[in-house]
Amino acid sequence: MINYTSMGEKAKWEGLYQIRHYVVGSMTLLKLSGKDVKTGRTPIYLEQLNGEKLRFVSRVLLPKDKEILLGLRFSITENLMEFKAHIVGVISNEKKKQYTYLVEFDIDNEEKRVNILSFVNKIQLANKQKKLRNVTQIAIEIE
Repeated sequence: MINYTSMGEKAKWEGLYQIRHYVVGSMTLLKLSGKDVKTGRTPIYLEQLNGEKLRFVSRVLLPKDKEILLGLRFSITENLMEFKAHIVGVISNEKKKQYTYLVEFDIDNEEKRVNILSFVNKIQLANKQKKLRNVTQIAIEIE
């Protein structure tokens, strides 16, 4: 059970398209508190998305009080799709050492918007046709 601090908090987490299985991708930190950083990649498990934001699970706990820009990467139909995103919220499950992040895409031009919508449409279509494993790497559960 998730406890939200307000109705506004709850509304942020709603309105996303649920995927049958986790889509496996990776994330890296691009900026921390406005400064460029270089980090390695860590696996993430996408579970919900729409054209503006997505929700994924990770084993990495990121600092809550820092402004963070993430680099997200997914392979769809053998094409590498990369996006930038800002963290909107996090739900911690300390018992399982899993952290669910809600992130908002960093969209500053039309090309990025088209890329994101293409990604979302491919995921949704493959999910509806039960062919998600044919277009991307999936996981039944988080490793």
